Amino acid sequence: MKTAAVILGGGRGARLGFPQPKQFVLLGNRPLVDYSIEKFVALKVDVIVAVLINDYQKYYQLHPAISLVAPAGKIRQESVFNGLKACPEETEVVFIHDSARPFFPLRNIEEGIELLKKKEFEALAPAIPSTDTLVEVQGRRVISFPNRQKIYRTQTPQIFLYPKILKAYENLKEQSFTDDLSVAHRAGWRCGLIEGSQMNFKITTEFDWHLAEDLLSSGGLEFI
Repeated sequence: MKTAAVILGGGRGARLGFPQPKQFVLLGNRPLVDYSIEKFVALKVDVIVAVLINDYQKYYQLHPAISLVAPAGKIRQESVFNGLKACPEETEVVFIHDSARPFFPLRNIEEGIELLKKKEFEALAPAIPSTDTLVEVQGRRVISFPNRQKIYRTQTPQIFLYPKILKAYENLKEQSFTDDLSVAHRAGWRCGLIEGSQMNFKITTEFDWHLAEDLLSSGGLEFI
């Protein structure tokens, strides 16, 4: 199957306080975005599309495995659509991934590819169960306590049949989504989950960044 990966690196990461966008900051000895790129190289993905801010050249020298660069949009949804449109027409399966998640395990993603090949699902996302008690509020008023056994936290990379997810983004572009699996679900697809990982956390805060540095320096990522 012809595969492509759309890696989103269009944010500014202002919450971390770096003088440059976080996806280009060195984590260990390489830019944050390069960890995700090298994961897809290991998966032997045919085409890697990096969705980057317009002035990325000021901060970043392109990884040699990047096939194409697409422009970032004003919001994530626009960036994903731009990345999808840049994929070759013959693409059959596409991964959509946030560059702020550098440590996703390959074995789970390989499982997802097999499930798509078997046509059991049309869209898949790694996810982990919620371990906290969840509460729904209005303002500060507690409304309800959802059953956490039915609640999962989705991660990326999410995996899709390419022609269908491109069409879904085209048809639903006037609606608002923060997650790609939710686009597929709204389009009426058979959506499923694969096992996620606590290691596949999104680097958003200063604490997350220090945790990633500690994992790298301690060798704590070897088992994934």
